[in-house]
Amino acid sequence: MKRKILFQLFALGLFLTFGACQIPSSEAEELEENLSGGQWLAYSELQCNSNPWGYCNTNPDTKVCVKKYVQDQGYTVLEVTMIPAPNDLITCAACQCPTGRVFKVRVNEADVAKLEAVGFKKQ
Repeated sequence: MKRKILFQLFALGLFLTFGACQIPSSEAEELEENLSGGQWLAYSELQCNSNPWGYCNTNPDTKVCVKKYVQDQGYTVLEVTMIPAPNDLITCAACQCPTGRVFKVRVNEADVAKLEAVGFKKQ
C-alpha cells in the first residue's frame, strides 16, 4: 500500500513538474520569430549626448530615441534592448567616454553595414 501511494505521489510530481514547463504554442512561435532573422548590433552610449541620436528627452527610456534614430535613417528596427551600466563601472566624464550603457538593435541584414558606419558593432 505504501509503495502504491509513493508511486502515485512520484508520478503526480513528475506530471506537475514537466507539465508546468511547457511554453504555449503561440509564445513558442513568437520566441522563435524573435530569435531568427535580423542581425544584432550594439552601440556603447557616450557621455555628453554625443551619440548619433543626440539629446534624448524621454530619459530614462532612451531606447525610444535609439529606435527612432535608426528608423529615421530609413532602417527597419526589429527590436531594441538596453544593457545597464554595471554598478562598479569607473569611467571618465569626457564626451568621448562611455556611460557604460549598451544599446542593442536588431535590424535587417541589409542595414548592418550602414549602421556600422555610425558606430554600431556586430554582436
